[in-house]
Amino acid sequence: MSIISSTVLAQLKLPSVISDNMVLQREMNIPIWGWAKPKAVVTVKFMGQTKSSVADAEGCWKIKLDPIPATSKPQKMRIALRMPGLIKSGEDVVMLKNILVGEVWVCSGQSNMEFPINMLKDAKKHVAGANDSKIRFMAINKFNFKPYERDDCVGSWLECLPKSAKERTAVGYYFARELRKKLNVPVGLIEANFGGSAIESWTSAKVLKKWPERRENLAALTKYNTEKKYNSLKKRDKVKWFNELKKFDKGFAGNWMNADTSIKGWEKIQLPAAWNSTKKLKDFKGTVWFRKEINIPAIWKNKKLMVELGVIDEYDIAWLNGKNIGMMQKPFLAWLPRHYGVEGSDYKVGKSTIVVCDYNQNAGGGLLSSKKDMRIFPENEPDKAISLSGKWYYKKGYSGTELPIAPIPFSIGHNTLSALYNSMITPVTPFGIRGVLWYQGESNQLAPGTYKEMMEDMIKSWREEWNQGDFPFYYVQIAPYNYNNGVNSALLREAQLLAMDITNTGMAVTMDIGNPDDIHPKNKKDVGYRLALWALAKDYGFTNIVFSGPIYKKMKVENNEIILSFDYADGLKTRDGKKPSHFEIAGKDKKFYPAFAEINNNKILVSADKIKKPVAVRYGWSDTAEPNLCNGAGLPASSFRTK
Repeated sequence: MSIISSTVLAQLKLPSVISDNMVLQREMNIPIWGWAKPKAVVTVKFMGQTKSSVADAEGCWKIKLDPIPATSKPQKMRIALRMPGLIKSGEDVVMLKNILVGEVWVCSGQSNMEFPINMLKDAKKHVAGANDSKIRFMAINKFNFKPYERDDCVGSWLECLPKSAKERTAVGYYFARELRKKLNVPVGLIEANFGGSAIESWTSAKVLKKWPERRENLAALTKYNTEKKYNSLKKRDKVKWFNELKKFDKGFAGNWMNADTSIKGWEKIQLPAAWNSTKKLKDFKGTVWFRKEINIPAIWKNKKLMVELGVIDEYDIAWLNGKNIGMMQKPFLAWLPRHYGVEGSDYKVGKSTIVVCDYNQNAGGGLLSSKKDMRIFPENEPDKAISLSGKWYYKKGYSGTELPIAPIPFSIGHNTLSALYNSMITPVTPFGIRGVLWYQGESNQLAPGTYKEMMEDMIKSWREEWNQGDFPFYYVQIAPYNYNNGVNSALLREAQLLAMDITNTGMAVTMDIGNPDDIHPKNKKDVGYRLALWALAKDYGFTNIVFSGPIYKKMKVENNEIILSFDYADGLKTRDGKKPSHFEIAGKDKKFYPAFAEINNNKILVSADKIKKPVAVRYGWSDTAEPNLCNGAGLPASSFRTK
């Protein structure tokens, strides 16, 4: 992106999703938006169209280009801004390059959607094959949680090349590749996913308010519901929290974070290391303070610095010369390496002290990464890094497990209510899309009873926010996996099956390509392919495509057997040529027994010697079931139970 500016008055700003390399949705109105000074006139020129808009009192502007057919030829977009009434004001001009027009899909969910190409089986082959510049990924930064709806996100559009695509969604990539084969148009994928995330985090607070059990947590978040409130309260909350910590931890009370703190009585330790490796910290629970003296070169003066400490077990707070430079207080994210930025105005060169307070409730804290992951350097100059590994000093602070919980601005994480919706969905909702691909559910496996309604609410809210009608929403049913937690995951799969009643949805079944010992099965190629079948059949006019495996429809009792009928059952068979497996049958006492099943004219006949008057059947009804029923196209049947 190139910017030509003759004045500082205009302040033209675009969202991250509108940038070089983007793919715009064909054959629909194309929203282009951004921010400027109020009353500024913005003009967009693209592919023969010229349209203008005036920024409102808040500085927001938006233009809708007329529908454009697909093009694989890279295009440029000129966005210019002028202040009216200022003869010599000149223009702010942004030139966006390498733009394509084609099909745009959002890829969202948790880790199985996030699962990258370079983690597939035979990864080198898959990565090498990811070489199609007409597929583009908009990768949204995941770690920008906020308790309010954001206008923008951090991210950029990338061409699908082996180097850039290797860490991108494998499911999305194979979906896009199938569309490329059939449609021969560019495909853009907006990646908004986060491993281990629950559906509640992807749902707007407005929708969640209908659920009584979530209102208390929502109420705690409400006071932070704008950026201004959040930033103001964050400062206040930090002071209040640190004052609370002083009551518990002698390190806070004694200002151990300051550079002039005496190290008398502190012990030596070589880092990185787990503190359990040190005899005096063996089985210790609480806080341990670490400090190290370094010399910051004079030539780094006024440069932004990056302080990298690697992985720190559980929670930490870090200081440079007594200035707080970062902290990690987010549950379930303690495995992330710590990367803390320090502005040039927040430190002095020369002799300096880094202090880290590590809090661990499980007797296993410490700085745990390799030596190369502990360093300090000027931003974008890692070749000039100074190592932070080696000799440090340490001292015990608080002993126990009851430190005050960090306030919301510091503890908000990927499963805070609406956090991912706020940070990853709302910033891109104005962007034109064809539809959404969704792979999530594992994190809601313990609460299947509300999942279908939650999913319905979430889809409705996304469609309302995008304001593009009932766009397609295709999702993946969770695969077999041994959760071993007492709640049968077939119940969650059932909730997903029932969600097919939601308008313009479709489900890809994975009963045959899971791994009971791995919650992240490696076969993502077939997952992407099965999602593409839905899109090709429902959205792109391919009438000769079988897009779903058998879906249970109804049952009929005849004598001592139950006859099952299915939708999408043409050519009903088993994928291994054996008798249909994982069928169970029950009488009026609803005690289920293994059943004999056979295929007859695209129906299943189910019976068991023990059951003379059957009333119910279930199929694939366990965490780890990998049944064999499929249709003539080889697409597997979903697990189900009759009512």
